[in-house]
Amino acid sequence: MAIYAIMIASPGKYKSDAVYLSNAAIIIYSLLHILSNENKAYSAKKIFYLFIFFFMGIAPLMQFKMGTETVGGYKISEDTYIITNLITLLMLFIYDLTYNYSYKHINKPILTLDKTPVSVRKIKKWRAILLGISIVSVAYTIFYFRNNLYLLIFRGLSDIVGYDVSQKSGNFTGPLFDCIIRPLSVVCCINYWAIGKSKTYKFYFFILMLISCFPISLARLRTAAYYMPLLILAFPKIRYNNRFIFLFLIGFLVIFPLLNNFRTWSNGSFEFSNLDFNMFCNMNYDSYQSFAFVVQNEIITYGRQLLVVLFFWIPRSIWPDKPYMSGRWVAHEHDLWFDQISMNYFGEGFINGGILGVIVFTIFLAFITAKFDKSYWVFYKGSPNNLFAPFFLLFIGMYFFFMRGDLMFGTEYTICLLGTNFLIYKISRHYLK
Repeated sequence: MAIYAIMIASPGKYKSDAVYLSNAAIIIYSLLHILSNENKAYSAKKIFYLFIFFFMGIAPLMQFKMGTETVGGYKISEDTYIITNLITLLMLFIYDLTYNYSYKHINKPILTLDKTPVSVRKIKKWRAILLGISIVSVAYTIFYFRNNLYLLIFRGLSDIVGYDVSQKSGNFTGPLFDCIIRPLSVVCCINYWAIGKSKTYKFYFFILMLISCFPISLARLRTAAYYMPLLILAFPKIRYNNRFIFLFLIGFLVIFPLLNNFRTWSNGSFEFSNLDFNMFCNMNYDSYQSFAFVVQNEIITYGRQLLVVLFFWIPRSIWPDKPYMSGRWVAHEHDLWFDQISMNYFGEGFINGGILGVIVFTIFLAFITAKFDKSYWVFYKGSPNNLFAPFFLLFIGMYFFFMRGDLMFGTEYTICLLGTNFLIYKISRHYLK
């Protein structure tokens, strides 16, 4: 795929060798990391480079070749493509240096677990508690959508009746439900699948998860984040060699475009997208050009946009002047015709501090990535059968979503999901110790 992309995007008349070569370097560099370390079939670092491969490598190469404009009709200049590619390569170099240094010097796992064998009686009590929490989560989810129960199955039908799924986002109710209560069934299911042995109860937890978080009732990246950990737990062969990578590629190239049909249903049609490189030129792949846009226009707020990330938990009804997500804010400030643009993690770094902001954001991300990877693959030997495994699997599930942005949503969903899992972890420690 990488070779074919590089071949068909090879410079022709009026195209830039510098853009082509720098993008090809990003693609090859990320691919080498994706396919290395087969003994670590899945890791946060590999998810990072999968994002880079698609969104910072393949997509901008195709977009530049085709002259695609994904940021509200705004034209990204050739010089900006070159500068953004060079910033990306610098960022990858810093990421690797920080990750490798951190990985080598981290001496303690994120969590220290008790390895004492657990009695069957305690397992049963723990299982009952988790099952009860899942049932409460499902019951509240059904109650939340009581007037529009079809949204439990198919989010696209909201267009037909004009139902706004985010209608309660201005107060505590919407985020509390969407980020904590609804995913509780997911967290309980993953925790039981990691520790529990009963296939019958695994089935029960899975059914409750399906009712609460049916795949086509969620945004696509959230669907991947919730169901990817379950796939790893359900199919042990995925944990070896590069099987996870190839499964991810198939999911991203086939299932991801397919799920796009369920975002809306206003035209009442269902389309199967052709598997070709034109898919990288639509608005789903605006991440690179959004980053390039803030670089080209030198948009720097010196930390202002971090406020919306640090205080995401404060509703707009209490804080009327709360900053908007960076993608939307940039679109409004520069009068773009489309304001639902994404802003990837590195674009957020640039908005908050220019090149220095990108470097600081990259160092922080590399350290967190190394901390999770070493805790799972070294201190817990890559075993999914412990209480740290759900943290790690949920983290790598959210990582792609977090990288693509916006940072506010990525931080909100990631912290809430891991925080919810921490609650289940504390309950598990209490009943299983």
